[in-house]
Amino acid sequence: MIDKLLDMQVLLYCMIMAGVLGAVGMFLVNRSYKQKVKVAQQISQMKEKWLNLWKSRDTLLHRMNRWVWYPSLACIFFLGLAVILTSDGPGDGVSMKYLYTGLMVPVSLLLLRQALDISYRGELLVDSMADCMNVAKDAMEEKQVDSVPPRAREEMVDHIVRSIKECAATKGRFSQMLSPEEEAIMREVIKEFME
Repeated sequence: MIDKLLDMQVLLYCMIMAGVLGAVGMFLVNRSYKQKVKVAQQISQMKEKWLNLWKSRDTLLHRMNRWVWYPSLACIFFLGLAVILTSDGPGDGVSMKYLYTGLMVPVSLLLLRQALDISYRGELLVDSMADCMNVAKDAMEEKQVDSVPPRAREEMVDHIVRSIKECAATKGRFSQMLSPEEEAIMREVIKEFME
């Protein structure tokens, strides 16, 4: 039975099928990531878009890693089984086909994983995160400017002007800015800066 199994090279074909299964699985994961990117580009809210891409990226990276390691481990298991089964018989040992296949399948899967890697396609995630942060920053700035009443703005301007005058009185950087015209210009600059 064992001799027939080895003569038919069932274990060799199992190793090859494990490699093919891993490659097909990685292609499917890569394709599903591309579809999620297309769907995410149709979402208008930046925060939701970024969160969806980030969560799906992590899930798909774990899934892609599984499609590399499980078939590689299966291939190594079949290689070990072939070595154990041929060591009992009076033969030359395991065929070189088994060794080459047992080494090439995991290496090929690792290289294919690097070629199809979605973690290096983070530009879209970074761009969408930057857009999300810019939108949030703009919204916060608008809220801050709108939330400050005009009377409070005037008080802030007066406080800044008083601080500059105190600094000017102590012969600091602003010691030349004591004339009323310069004070009016300073107030206008501060008001423009606040808006």
